[in-house]
Amino acid sequence: MIKHKINKEMKRRSSAILTGLILLLTTPVLQAQNGVATGTPFGRGEDSTKCLRNTSLYSTYYENKDYNMALQFWRPVFNECPGSSKNTYIKGETMFKDFFRKTGNKAYIDTVIMILDQRTKYFNEEHANSLRKAFALYEFGGNDPEYAKKCYDLIKGVMEQSPQSFDYTYSSLYMAITAKCYALKLIDATEVINAYSQSMKVVDNQLSRKPDDSRYNEARKNIDAVFRSSGAASCENLEHLFAASVENNQSDTAMLRKVITLLTETGCRDSELYYKASTNLYRAFPSASSAAQLAEMNLARKKYNEAEKYYTEAIELETDNLVKSGLLTKLATLELTSDSKQAARDFAKAAFSLDPTNGNALFIIAEAYAGARIGEAFENQTVYWVVVDYLIRARNTDPTLREQVDERISIYSRLFPTKEEAFFRSLVEEGAPYQVGGWINESTTVRFRKE
Repeated sequence: MIKHKINKEMKRRSSAILTGLILLLTTPVLQAQNGVATGTPFGRGEDSTKCLRNTSLYSTYYENKDYNMALQFWRPVFNECPGSSKNTYIKGETMFKDFFRKTGNKAYIDTVIMILDQRTKYFNEEHANSLRKAFALYEFGGNDPEYAKKCYDLIKGVMEQSPQSFDYTYSSLYMAITAKCYALKLIDATEVINAYSQSMKVVDNQLSRKPDDSRYNEARKNIDAVFRSSGAASCENLEHLFAASVENNQSDTAMLRKVITLLTETGCRDSELYYKASTNLYRAFPSASSAAQLAEMNLARKKYNEAEKYYTEAIELETDNLVKSGLLTKLATLELTSDSKQAARDFAKAAFSLDPTNGNALFIIAEAYAGARIGEAFENQTVYWVVVDYLIRARNTDPTLREQVDERISIYSRLFPTKEEAFFRSLVEEGAPYQVGGWINESTTVRFRKE
C-alpha cells in the first residue's frame, strides 16, 4: 500500500517535470513574434531585439549615405516592424528617390509610393502622404501619362477634401500638374480653370493674413504664369465655361467676382463676358469706379448713350475731386465727339473748377468753341480769339500739351478776322477788349489774321 502511494507520487512529479520542460522549451517560440504579428511597434522576444538591431544598423549606414548597405537592414524593419518609427518611411523614401536619380529606373518610383502607402497605414496622415506621393510622381514621372494622371488625381483629391493641407509648394504643384495633364490631353480646360481658382484661393487666403510673405507671393506669380501658358486660359474657353452662369445667376456676386478676376488676370477684359459680369455686379454693388469702368466699356463698344449714363452715375458717386475732374473731362470728351458742344464746354468747365491743373479740360473748351456758329461770318470768326485764348491757357497749365496746342493755334489763327474786316466793325487796334456773344459769352481781345 505504501509502495503503491510512492509509485503514484513519483509518476505525478515526473509528469509535472515533463510539462514544465515542455513549457520551458516552447516559451521562446511563442514569444519571438514580429511587430506585424503582434500589432506592436517592435514585436516580442528575439524579433524585438532583431528589429532594434536592424534599425540601428540601417540608420548607421544611412547617416553615412551608404544606402546599398543600409537597405539590407532597412527591409526587415519595413517588413517585420513597420509600426516602429516614422523614420523608417522618411529614410526609405529618401533612399529610393536617390536610387531613381542614379538609375532612372521607374520601379523605384513605385517603391516610394508603396512606402508612403504603408506609412499612411501605420501612422495615418493620409492627406499629407498623398501630397508627398503626388510630389514624387511629378518630380520623377516626367511626361509619363500614367504617372501624371496619378499625381493629378492625388493632389486634386486632397484639394477637394482638405484644402487646408496645401501650402505655397503644393499650390504651385497643383497648377503645374494640371497644366501638364491638359497638355497630355488627359483633362479638359474646365479642370485647369478650377485648379487655377482653387490654388489662387489658397495663396490669397494666406496673403490676406501675411501680405509680405515672399513664398506665397512667388507662388502666386508661378501659378499665374503656368495658367497663362497652359493654353486653357483663352478668352474663348472662359466665355464658353461661364457665359451661362453669368446670364442665369445675375445676383451671385461671388461667382461674378470670380469670373471678373479670371478674365482680368487672363487679359480678357475686352470680352463680352467681362462686360456682362461687370454690369451685373454693378447692379448689385454700384460704385464710382465700377460705373466709370462700365462707361469705358460702353464707349469702346460705341454705345454712347450707355457710356454717358455710366459716366454721369460715376460722377455722382465719386467723392474725390481730382478723380471727379477726370471723369467730367471724359464725359466732356464724349459730348464733344457727339457734337454736343455746349454740353462739352459745361462739363469741361466743371472739371477745371475741381482741378485747376487740368489742362485737358481747357483744351476741350477750346475745341468745343472751334467752329461755333453764333451769328454772321465776322462774329463766327471772333470765336477763334476765344479758342486761342483757351489753347494758350491749356499749354501754360499742362506743358505736355504743347505740341498739339501749337499745331491748333497755327491753324485757328488763320481763321481770325482780317484787319480790313475788323475795320468795318470799328475795330482797329489789336489787344482791344472784345465780348464774344451767343452761347459762348466770353471776354477776349482783338487780333488780326496774319496775311
